[in-house]
Amino acid sequence: MANGRLVEPDVKFINDVIQTGGSSLKKCFQCATCSVVCPLSPEDDPFPRKHMILAQWGQKQALIKDRAIWLCHNCNDCSHYCPRGARPGDVLGAIRAFAIEEYATPKWLARFVRQPKNLFVLFVIPIVLFLIIALLNGTLPPKSPEIKPHNFIPVITGVDIVFVPLALLLVISLFKSLSRLWKDMSVGLEPPSAYQMLLKGGWWGIIVSSLKEILLHERFRKCGAAKERTVPHLLLLWSFIGLAIVTAYVFVAEDIFHAECPFPLSHPIKLLANLSAIALLIGIFWLAKNRLADKDSVSTGWDWSLIFVIMAVGVTGVLAEVFRLAEVAFLAYGFYLLHLSSVFVLFIYLPFSKFAHLAYRTLAYIHEKYYSKV
Repeated sequence: MANGRLVEPDVKFINDVIQTGGSSLKKCFQCATCSVVCPLSPEDDPFPRKHMILAQWGQKQALIKDRAIWLCHNCNDCSHYCPRGARPGDVLGAIRAFAIEEYATPKWLARFVRQPKNLFVLFVIPIVLFLIIALLNGTLPPKSPEIKPHNFIPVITGVDIVFVPLALLLVISLFKSLSRLWKDMSVGLEPPSAYQMLLKGGWWGIIVSSLKEILLHERFRKCGAAKERTVPHLLLLWSFIGLAIVTAYVFVAEDIFHAECPFPLSHPIKLLANLSAIALLIGIFWLAKNRLADKDSVSTGWDWSLIFVIMAVGVTGVLAEVFRLAEVAFLAYGFYLLHLSSVFVLFIYLPFSKFAHLAYRTLAYIHEKYYSKV
């Protein structure tokens, strides 16, 4: 009798994938069209055909630790050409959602964040928190006649006291998640020799080449059916980089050098902030338009939640500045409160939301290059 392995399907996982955007899963009959047409699928480990059958068999553990689910960019070439309408791109998207939940620390928070019905609660938490902080600081309502965001929510005893410690917890949580994923992805793989690492340029060379691919969206450009998604994704990515530079600059300027903020519109850092905000708004509304027009994929609450939060960050930030310049204090402070809360929802919940794909995909790129043959 031949040796074999008894496959025990996780029926709950199968049903969860179907309900989380992979409703077409059972239409797949393994014709391999998806792997053939995918411009990103490697010859030695093609996807998504393998992942479709593993999902049909309910092999959750095998799927969530496979780096290929992150190397997939959901460009939907596979779904566009699938003769059965099985939409492999949607199935892999659902699997990624469960992978984030599985590796998140703590898991219960990831389960809570993943449910679109809880988005309202996720926003209410920081709104109430910042209002309490303003009350404790005696700045509710703001006393100064001059309209400045920090006359409402102070810097050190308001913004910093919330974001700095929570950002540290975010980094620790994400580090634990990524460490576990790296360990699981590496099972059975032989690390490269010192000579092979030398040929790859060491860790520095691997990381730099991975970041270059991501920053330029080199793989995304190879996609066909949804190629136009490249530009709005790039706009979003670079707008976040621009806003990160602005945030770091303002943090140092205010907390260390006690600079007067907000800066005038002509200030270089203010110009960068406004240009980045415009790029963010163009990018996210463009992506929303593309998603509405895409007939080859299913948009779930998981997808739209992230789009909505990014929209909220951009719109509230711009309106807070507009009403500050127009000297409408009530609206300026109101939208600033909503802006801070939106930023909180986007970044503090990052390890538990779809936004975590930035970190997971980057890790998958690095892992692939580390274990690849020279």
